[in-house]
Amino acid sequence: MKTAGSRGRLFRKYVVVLLVLMGGVLMASSLVELYFSYRETQRSIVRVERAKAVAAAAGIEQLLTEIEQQVRETTRTASDDPDASQVGQGRLGFRQGLGAAMAEQRELDFLRVLRNVPAVSELRHLDLAGKEQLRVSRLDPDVAGSQEDFSKSPKFLEAKGGKTYWSPVYLKNEAEPFVTLGVPVGKYAVEVTTAEVSLGPVIKLVTQIDVGPGGYAYVVDSRNRLVAHPDRGMLREFRDLSGLSQVKAARMERPAPGDAGHAAVVADGLSGGRVLAAHAAIPPLGWFVFVERPAADAYAPLRAPIIRSAVIFVLGLLLSILASLLLARRMVAPIRVLQEGATRIGAGTLDQPIQLRTGDEIEGLAVS
Repeated sequence: MKTAGSRGRLFRKYVVVLLVLMGGVLMASSLVELYFSYRETQRSIVRVERAKAVAAAAGIEQLLTEIEQQVRETTRTASDDPDASQVGQGRLGFRQGLGAAMAEQRELDFLRVLRNVPAVSELRHLDLAGKEQLRVSRLDPDVAGSQEDFSKSPKFLEAKGGKTYWSPVYLKNEAEPFVTLGVPVGKYAVEVTTAEVSLGPVIKLVTQIDVGPGGYAYVVDSRNRLVAHPDRGMLREFRDLSGLSQVKAARMERPAPGDAGHAAVVADGLSGGRVLAAHAAIPPLGWFVFVERPAADAYAPLRAPIIRSAVIFVLGLLLSILASLLLARRMVAPIRVLQEGATRIGAGTLDQPIQLRTGDEIEGLAVS
């Protein structure tokens, strides 16, 4: 019984040693493969979400740039246009001399912008002293020569300095977000044209972004206020999103020139729950576009490599167990034969040689 127990212990010992060695190598290999596969899949998911945010930011920037260009076209004066004195009559009916022709031309240009750019609701022309000389509105009556003073207004001061001015976002009628645009007039930027621009087209663009099931996109302005979201009801709150970790991370970034932002983060979403949030900047305005998806849905593709690695590991472990059993049996069998021969010799039976054909040291020991 002692001999049989010793044989069993030796067999089990070999099985355990071989299984630990083979299983350890298999586990290490599986973990390394899982790590790199997980990282690559994760990077791919982040790249996709980030690309959506970058595309949305580029679309919004292009939209606002086109509006700016349309408004800039109204900065022509009669001296720039030899046919200005021949233009038709506008809604205000300017009829006297070159100055009237210039005002008439400007009014017609303003009306053309209102007709071609639905986002623009009102345009003003400010003279070199910041006094309003013309106001054309989509809803209110047009006004000429009101002399309302905007000389201290940022929209006049920045545009008069030769810069394009975009105001902070404000809510009109406590419902729709607007911005004020100011552009310099003429070669020497001595006068200014301003426009009140609705962010309705921006909201429409954000609504059309395909983020995936449960996902959404939104825009925050330079003050971290929510200014565009598929749910217009949320815009009435004009929410301050400074407390969201993804907004903080975006503001803390210092992207290189030409870069619009960096990686996505997992954070609490705007609508609650954990989300994967990617963002991209709109540098001229200091705005950010955020694209958010439920983290569980966004990272669903990561389950595939995990399941694949687990299946490969289990199959490999089963094969390792089988291989360990077979190899341990082959290693223990000649030792058992040698042990039985030694037992016979110890019992005085010297005429029975020990028959082993292993071709190694154990066979040499049996022959000796």
